[in-house]
Amino acid sequence: MVLASELTPSRVNKAGKTIRRVLRGDAELDPDRFEQAVDILLAFRAAHQRPLTTANMGLRSMVRTERCAKAEVSQRLKRVPTILDKLVREPTLPLSRMQDLGGCRAVLSSIDEVYRVQSRIAKRRTIESVSDYIEEPRASGYRGVHVIAWYKDRRIEVQLRTQVMHQWAVTVEQLSAAIGKDVKSGYGPQEVQDLMQAISHAMAIEEQGGIVEDELLHEMRARREAAAPHLAGGER
Repeated sequence: MVLASELTPSRVNKAGKTIRRVLRGDAELDPDRFEQAVDILLAFRAAHQRPLTTANMGLRSMVRTERCAKAEVSQRLKRVPTILDKLVREPTLPLSRMQDLGGCRAVLSSIDEVYRVQSRIAKRRTIESVSDYIEEPRASGYRGVHVIAWYKDRRIEVQLRTQVMHQWAVTVEQLSAAIGKDVKSGYGPQEVQDLMQAISHAMAIEEQGGIVEDELLHEMRARREAAAPHLAGGER
């Protein structure tokens, strides 16, 4: 059993490197060494549980203070397979710097509420970084605000979305599961990524009170037709 006091950044990073090298096929498997590295990873993940609970309770309080009556707040520890996948996908990322092992989310009624809650977090916590995917959406079309804040010496990711943004994200997650590709992270058929980006653009226009022009509607139809073979299960 690995104690929390033993989880120094250097030891955590060394474990992450060992796991990454084995998973990428860059090193032969030493069962004892690999098992020890996995134990450290599991202990490091578990060390985020109490800070995550604190973050979740704090977020609920902030949402109430801002009178966000219809807010939905949730939390999650990153699943182990997802951590392993990220170690492989991002070969220069030290395990100790993985910022989203613990995450909580507030789904709010408006963009105004998103920024009000973000501002309150900044007043209450030490902030590591803020990623505003409303002002600058990801290439996939994903929108929302991600705040990396410190809770009890751990980084916790706080995601803030509106109901519209959350609906898009859930749809993409369901689509990703259906075709076996992580579309939200930029993987999978380009035609599907292009379609979801256009849909996100249209949803953003409507959410901010605008009208979706015919040009974008025609573009969405064309992209839907191009993506149809993949949406029907053509790529696994």
